[in-house]
Amino acid sequence: MTDDVAIYLKLVTHNAQDFLCIDCLGEQLKCGREPIEQLIQYFRKSGNCVLFR
Repeated sequence: MTDDVAIYLKLVTHNAQDFLCIDCLGEQLKCGREPIEQLIQYFRKSGNCVLFR
């Protein structure tokens, strides 16, 4: 699973069939790309989320 798909599932909905790239997701959430990339790194390092293993 790619980071784009995993973070979309984590932040938006677990039932998604269509996904946004990190840039578009950042635009939709009005936060930009950097905070989303930081969340991805956080979830990866924590080891608690199966979406980022």
